[in-house]
Amino acid sequence: MALIIPVTTINPQTGAIVNTITVDTAHDLITGVGLRRHMCAGAYRYNDFTLSLTVADGSQATATIPAGDPTPITGKGATMTIESSTVAATTLIEGVGFTISGKTITFTTPYLGTGKVTTITYDYYDTNAANLVYDTPVYASNTMGTMTMGGVDIILWNEGILAQSVHCWLTTATVNGVISALFTDKN
Repeated sequence: MALIIPVTTINPQTGAIVNTITVDTAHDLITGVGLRRHMCAGAYRYNDFTLSLTVADGSQATATIPAGDPTPITGKGATMTIESSTVAATTLIEGVGFTISGKTITFTTPYLGTGKVTTITYDYYDTNAANLVYDTPVYASNTMGTMTMGGVDIILWNEGILAQSVHCWLTTATVNGVISALFTDKN
């Protein structure tokens, strides 16, 4: 019997917890499910600061955060609201609409127009899985453990019983937050 422990990652934009499992080979049979005594409701959200930026008129590919303002940590899911004479009020997401390197913001599409109003909000989720707080009780008598493999949702544990014995057809899948481990027929 092989013990499969999920690897936890956190979406920096939404704070959603993703628990990924990897089995040895396709066709492994899941023979058991380990449930958590406590699960985590979500990642901690930091609401650090909001700042207004001055962006020059015309077409700008970059903007600079003023020297006295904090330097955002890249990859933490900052958002930016932009508006100008030629751009309707729009929210851009870090990594999609812009990137941050030090105090330099690079726009994916140049920021056009005059009379620009720009606000960057540096709210982000803690993406370090070691910092998650597992404080929501899980009870085996009223818990549903699910796995998603290849876009199909599978009930592994439902109201105290192993609802299905699943032969994996892929080597990777995700499980919900109540599952702490899976057991397979492999050694």
